[in-house]
Amino acid sequence: MKPVISTVTLNAALDHTIYFSRFFPGQLNRVEQDRLDPAGKGINVAKVLKALGHEVTVTGFLGKNNLIHFEKCFAANDITDRFIKVEGSTRVNMKVVDGSNGEVTEINFSGVTCRPEDLAALEQEIALLAGQQGVFVFAGSLPQGVPADIYGKYITKLRQAGCKVFLDTSGQAMEEGIKAKPYAIKPNIHELSQMAGRSLDSKEALQQVINELLAGGIEQVTVSLGSKGAMIASREGMWLAEPPQVEVKSTVGAGDSMVAGLVSGEVRGLPLPDRIRLATATAVAAVMQPGTQACSMTDVEKVMAAVKVTRQ
Repeated sequence: MKPVISTVTLNAALDHTIYFSRFFPGQLNRVEQDRLDPAGKGINVAKVLKALGHEVTVTGFLGKNNLIHFEKCFAANDITDRFIKVEGSTRVNMKVVDGSNGEVTEINFSGVTCRPEDLAALEQEIALLAGQQGVFVFAGSLPQGVPADIYGKYITKLRQAGCKVFLDTSGQAMEEGIKAKPYAIKPNIHELSQMAGRSLDSKEALQQVINELLAGGIEQVTVSLGSKGAMIASREGMWLAEPPQVEVKSTVGAGDSMVAGLVSGEVRGLPLPDRIRLATATAVAAVMQPGTQACSMTDVEKVMAAVKVTRQ
């Protein structure tokens, strides 16, 4: 029986991606094309996991006033919805795409405000899902009214229940979460540098920080390096995955796709080099899609053979 996969999105969003042939700041700009995608990091991960052939459950917080977009998305993708519905509207984040240079300008709002009873309801929901002893993904920022150590508290309880937790966040939420020793983390190089408090420009400096995290009790560390690929490490060793060059349509959601690939590799029991190959190919396939549209397994398989993986 395959482990149950659950993603937790505390600060969901509707991504409104707006396309211009060329964007002129401070001037009148006419929209050429736009799309509205239910998103938030955990939801993005769930959509990609479903596209990769996995059953997935989503939970977290959604505002009651604009549920329809999310409900349609979950129904269309056959994703199990266990979200806690709170007062207000889920935030709408803007993605401005300049077609002349591929540059994406993101404008993110702060999100819903959660009350103590909302937090209690989510804790109960996570406890129910933990009874299935599966894999959890905690991803994204924290909305208003949520304590900075919330990921850490959930991770501690889930570890005690025999669950594996993948954590993908940043700042204080990541620092507090790491204290609880999640199974795996996936910062990008800038987030890891900020967390370490020092530059990670050299491979040696990066490897040192990764080894410190492994020594601290985290079992798997993946660092996304942007167009340079990704580094993955565990006690088994360390590997670098280098992606092929492709036409980039949107970088939004690439990191979430990488997390989905890592979780897919975990559930399938793939060796670490094959996990990072799958995760990198999933991220590459994602940037070839517009907006936060999920790639397909066919897209991923086309890219996988072109991903170069070397032991470090």
